[in-house]
Amino acid sequence: MTEKEKMLKEMLYNANNDEDLSKERAVAKDLCFKFNQLMPSDVENQKKLLKELLGQIDDTASILASFWCDYGYNIKVGKNFFANHNTVIIDCAPVTF
Repeated sequence: MTEKEKMLKEMLYNANNDEDLSKERAVAKDLCFKFNQLMPSDVENQKKLLKELLGQIDDTASILASFWCDYGYNIKVGKNFFANHNTVIIDCAPVTF
């Protein structure tokens, strides 16, 4: 069983010993960085990046920069969600709002 499979089954795992998890974290961190560098008024591109990063996000949701997460794909955001500045979500397991 890979470390990613262990993580997804909520078992003890070592994220640093799995090449796939390391790559996925790097992709998520790059997307978070891009999101955090956008102008606050650039809502269109913010939403576009969040849709690429997160597993699910409703059009009514709002997340303000800065925002960081580990993988992104484990995060599901529903209607009318709001996250203020400096939000960090550790999503090695499913996180649903």
